[in-house]
Amino acid sequence: RLREQVEKYEISQQHLTHLSQHDSLTGLPNRSFERERTEQAISHARRTHSRVAFLFVDLDNFKAINDSLGHAAGDHFLKQVANRLRMSVRESDIVSRHGGDEFVIALTEVGDAQDISAAATKILDCLTQPIALKETEVVTSCSIGISMFPDDGSDYESLLRCSDIAMYQAKESGRNAYRFFDESMNTNIAQNLLLVSGLRTALEHREFVLHYQPVVDLATGRLIACEALIRWEHPVSGLIPPLEFIAAAEKSGLIVDIGDWVLGEACRQLTQWHAEGHGELTVAVNLSPVQFRRGNIESVVENALLQSGLRPEFLELEITESTLIQDSATFLESLQRLSAMGIKISIDDFGTGYSNLSYLQRFAVHKLKIDRSFVMRMQNGPEDRAIVQAIIQMAKSLKLTTTAEGIEDEAVRHLLMEAGCDQGQGYHFSRPLPSGEFFSLYAQLHPGWPPEVHRDQSPLAL
Repeated sequence: RLREQVEKYEISQQHLTHLSQHDSLTGLPNRSFERERTEQAISHARRTHSRVAFLFVDLDNFKAINDSLGHAAGDHFLKQVANRLRMSVRESDIVSRHGGDEFVIALTEVGDAQDISAAATKILDCLTQPIALKETEVVTSCSIGISMFPDDGSDYESLLRCSDIAMYQAKESGRNAYRFFDESMNTNIAQNLLLVSGLRTALEHREFVLHYQPVVDLATGRLIACEALIRWEHPVSGLIPPLEFIAAAEKSGLIVDIGDWVLGEACRQLTQWHAEGHGELTVAVNLSPVQFRRGNIESVVENALLQSGLRPEFLELEITESTLIQDSATFLESLQRLSAMGIKISIDDFGTGYSNLSYLQRFAVHKLKIDRSFVMRMQNGPEDRAIVQAIIQMAKSLKLTTTAEGIEDEAVRHLLMEAGCDQGQGYHFSRPLPSGEFFSLYAQLHPGWPPEVHRDQSPLAL
């Protein structure tokens, strides 16, 4: 009898140990057991002079699944992912749930970089296969960062740090990708930290300015609107374009404060122009997906309108296709409330993402902005023109306005007019201008517009 009690106690202890070492949802080793097993693999590799590959796996856009289908569906999704990861590696390899939608895989006794690349590719492929959730199929992807023992680190912490850095590089390269760690990534991080620090200073010292690019009615040549585009007037480096700092602002979260400033300043400037007799102008402002994720975008917009005195029908908010297809219930509600306020919603860079007719029908969208890459290829041949024509016809069927971006010459403008495009912007009309120059341009509008002085054939100035 005593023996039975001892056996029951031992089984109970084993069960408790298992629970303490494994994730309750997926059954994979948890973070603490991940460390223990990885350190054991490193010790073995050190004794046998072999190598260990440390893979940091982060799911792309998992939040959108949770938001749109609910947390129960999200949990089921994570279980399926865990099973696929287990099936994609050898039994001797270690798969663990690091936390949230992050997983760590330690590949033991690995060969050369080609073998590790093949293993990473196998993981990417297994996760791009559809997963059934709530009578629908969801397709996801992941980003993988890879570090090596002994090349990149001699212990768990250093390998984790390096693979995490490489994973973010994979995400920034377009997602559904893997990257090996190299020392240049550390340099990039140091540069990024300096950039983020500079952005904080720029906010405090009011170093940001807005330039305004005219939007033209293609049929009449009249200037009818403008797009507000941020620039950084750096005290040492001069005027810095957004391409060089927006990604860092989004990653650091500073885009929220920067975006609030852009919205408020654009509304204030347009109100001033209206007071000076140009009451038909509208202004377009770009919104980052980070601003939507904050959850109070409607109140921020409402406050900007209230502070400036601008009527909502003169404000246009631009979102990218990638933001649109997040497809979360809260995002849909935000768009509907903004539209109900009288604000126009436009889809920027249309044609570069994955949106389709059903998305455009569901969301409160008023305008499609055709991406410059399609517009600039229109003179290449009938196939390239057909793409733009199809977008315009689809927009017309949905009663949406179309604006072509990146118009560089009169020939392209003529092709767009023939295709039925409503509006256009680009260097053929004007580069983005400081507020004072934009006002001068508007004031001297005449049948021969645009004046040559405001053209700039170099797209690099954008």
